[in-house]
Amino acid sequence: MARVPLIELTTGLRPASPYHLGDGITDLLPDHLARHDFDELFLVCGEGIRDLLAKPLARRLSDAQLPVTVLTVPESEGNKSWTRLTELCERLVHAGATKQSIILALGGGMVSNLTGLAAGLLYRGVRYVDIPTTLLSLTDGTLSNKQAINGRGGKNQFGLYHAPLFVWADVAHLRTERPVNHKSGLVEAVKNGLIDDSAWFDRLAAQLTPDLAAVHDDLLGVCRRIVESKLRILATDPSERERAVILEYGHTVGHATEFLCGDLPHGVAVGIGMCLAARVGMRLGITPPEVLEKQEWVLGERLGLPTRIPPNCTPDQILNVIRTDNKRRSSEETQLILLDAIGRVHDSDGTFETPVPESVLKIVLQES
Repeated sequence: MARVPLIELTTGLRPASPYHLGDGITDLLPDHLARHDFDELFLVCGEGIRDLLAKPLARRLSDAQLPVTVLTVPESEGNKSWTRLTELCERLVHAGATKQSIILALGGGMVSNLTGLAAGLLYRGVRYVDIPTTLLSLTDGTLSNKQAINGRGGKNQFGLYHAPLFVWADVAHLRTERPVNHKSGLVEAVKNGLIDDSAWFDRLAAQLTPDLAAVHDDLLGVCRRIVESKLRILATDPSERERAVILEYGHTVGHATEFLCGDLPHGVAVGIGMCLAARVGMRLGITPPEVLEKQEWVLGERLGLPTRIPPNCTPDQILNVIRTDNKRRSSEETQLILLDAIGRVHDSDGTFETPVPESVLKIVLQES
């Protein structure tokens, strides 16, 4: 049987956290895991993919004489919580996990975050491997070493930095995902161009249509280009604490909207947040109108996604969530990433985060 091509990338972390990408590479995972010393594997997956993806993977690992225990967790953003985190940590302990174990996270961003945080906390840190099964997680979430759960007042309020041993990204998993979720993932790809590379933005926009035909015809190639677009931004700041904070474009309002709506996909909420940020930038005289026009064209017409705040989210509700945002530094101002142009983030006195008075933000929310 011909060997499946394996693309090897790196996130720039030290020590390295390799990113392995391919189409149909799951059969190669047991050999790769066998290169590491461990006593047992613990495969954590979402309930929705247990039969479809987790059980076949567990059989492959067992056939390769790699001991594995499968643990399922309930999916949905509401389960990214202290309750589920505590349950998972206790289950891992009682199932026999040790400092020498490796935990595998099989699923989307919620499973990845919950499992990564549990691995970071268990015995003050055990190794874990990220195996994304959604386009958003594969091209965006797994490239960061940030693990977090939500609090009662907002998203990702409690967490830590804990990088995976490696990422195993098989785009074959994405073919079982709903197209609407692919659109959610593609919003983050659009964002990479908006904040860093206008040429990349134009090339990607030309490929996007509501049916995603061009994306699905070249799924591996599209995913590789999206991953590389984010890795360029992360190259000198893999933990997103300095320049790579620009990746948060649209996330402040996007996270608040996602948290309040409950069932709004992450990427869709971020797209709404990006359009809101462009309107704030216009009001402050920073962002030219054509930035908003292009964003709304790509998100609204090319992808068929909403670009306005849902009517069931009021400005006051959004502001209340933003006041507990995990990046907030002031009680009177909100730090937003704003654009000078497509591909260029506004520099505000040496920082890429621009202080926005709450009064301005409230006016724009009311107009949106």
